[in-house]
Amino acid sequence: MLHYKYLLLLLSSFLSFKSLANFNNVFLCYGKVPIHEIRNYTYVILEASHYTVGEVAVLKQYNRNVLCYISLGEVNEYTSFYKQAKPFVLSGKNEIWNSYYLNLAQKPLQDILLNDIKEKISIKGFDGLFLDNIDNYGMYGKQKHLKEHLISFLKNIKSEHSGIYLMQNAGLDLIKITNNLVDSIAIESIITSYSFEKNKYQFRNKKEFKCKALNIKEIEQKYAIPFIIIEYMDSDKGKNKVLRKLKKFNWEIFVGQIDLQNKPVFK
Repeated sequence: MLHYKYLLLLLSSFLSFKSLANFNNVFLCYGKVPIHEIRNYTYVILEASHYTVGEVAVLKQYNRNVLCYISLGEVNEYTSFYKQAKPFVLSGKNEIWNSYYLNLAQKPLQDILLNDIKEKISIKGFDGLFLDNIDNYGMYGKQKHLKEHLISFLKNIKSEHSGIYLMQNAGLDLIKITNNLVDSIAIESIITSYSFEKNKYQFRNKKEFKCKALNIKEIEQKYAIPFIIIEYMDSDKGKNKVLRKLKKFNWEIFVGQIDLQNKPVFK
């Protein structure tokens, strides 16, 4: 009987490990993290300014795809090229992140972005880019009228940097156009929903989550493109609930805190 119980315990541990496997494949942080703490990930997404050429080289030795963040939709005072890009923004502002909407129709702005990308890829040596705010160019986005400029710009990136890895964040309605230009899609908060007003981590209702999940699976199968799911939670209990709910979909999963400034810690 004891032997049987021991086998069940081992099986339970194995299944638990297996269900967490995809969770351990993605590292995402925009703050500075010591490079020895970032190892054995399929996807690493970082803020380029925190790391030297030598550190990026080490990260590439121990991880598969080492990407750096860039927003093609917005700019704020913490962006390295903020002063250069500020003259080329649209009216209005994203009040949540205190950022301005970029006008990609402006050639000088495209040159500013391309120069920044050259430094990240050709000089620092990152494998590719995590392209944020792509949904801004979707049907409900502030920059939907600039969609064609976005597509043209993505083609320019691919042309100038052969073999570059591009991960598109959000913008599901654009995938029918971007699927041949990007290598994977990141989607945030399909099961969690952070409230900025209440400063609270919470879950979406079951119907909303199911609708989002099915939509992603349909797109994944239609275009044969991998998905990375980014969820926000601060408690160990909440994190484990996220993983249980998502494990059947076999996606790569990251769970962390909303500001993404530190290595995730769960209480």
